[in-house]
Amino acid sequence: MIEAPFRDDLVTAVGFYSNFTLPGRPGFIVSQPLCASPQSQGMRKLAFTILLSLVILTLSSCFFGHHATSGANLPDDPAFAQLKQRPLTLPVIRAGDRCPVTRGSRESVPGEPYIFCAGCLWFGKGPVYFAWAWNFQIAGRVVDALSNDVEDATFSLERVPRENSEYRAKTPWVSKPDYEGPILIRGKRLDGKGTLRFYDQGPKPVEDFKLKAPNRTDSTHWSFWPSYIILSGPGCYGVQVDTLRGTDIVIFSVAPGN
Repeated sequence: MIEAPFRDDLVTAVGFYSNFTLPGRPGFIVSQPLCASPQSQGMRKLAFTILLSLVILTLSSCFFGHHATSGANLPDDPAFAQLKQRPLTLPVIRAGDRCPVTRGSRESVPGEPYIFCAGCLWFGKGPVYFAWAWNFQIAGRVVDALSNDVEDATFSLERVPRENSEYRAKTPWVSKPDYEGPILIRGKRLDGKGTLRFYDQGPKPVEDFKLKAPNRTDSTHWSFWPSYIILSGPGCYGVQVDTLRGTDIVIFSVAPGN
């Protein structure tokens, strides 16, 4: 069973770190780990349990609060049916031909702390963008996603988790603060047989990935959705993003890594 997106990040976040601020509570600061003393061991254990519960609840709301406006939980909406009537216009790439990958940008999405992978390379023309939160591959060389050497959508499967003969890569999605409405994301492999699906919740991945903007608590914030792209293996892939403002296409290559 595929875990909820970025659940491992939540587990990592709930650690014994000093001087951290709880998200959404700038005045709630933990200056150091709790240390039990012989005189008040019971009270300190109770305080630690309460604090840990607060951290989990707060971070859970940050990471999993998107569930009401994405994936399988979305009710049937005529707007999505309208978007789905648009045909897929992804190109067909012959096996062995160069994959015409899309160029990304680090300027299109702001480096805000509430956006996972904010410093990564983002792909799309807007109002919706996504990032590949794993390594890239350039001329046979594996490069970190935050490297300034990365410009194009040349993704690497190195260290990407594999389950049931498929790779599941973290791919956060965002939309601009001024966009409100449905988002339909579809994709496929372009140069041969293979599958491309999406997952953020529910019992299984989907081919039609539905998001609804806005998905935020602050009207000035970007909408944000953590998710996975599920790939069958290396190849040339494309995703088509349909919104009320038009259609956007992103093409990316996936290499097996070193």
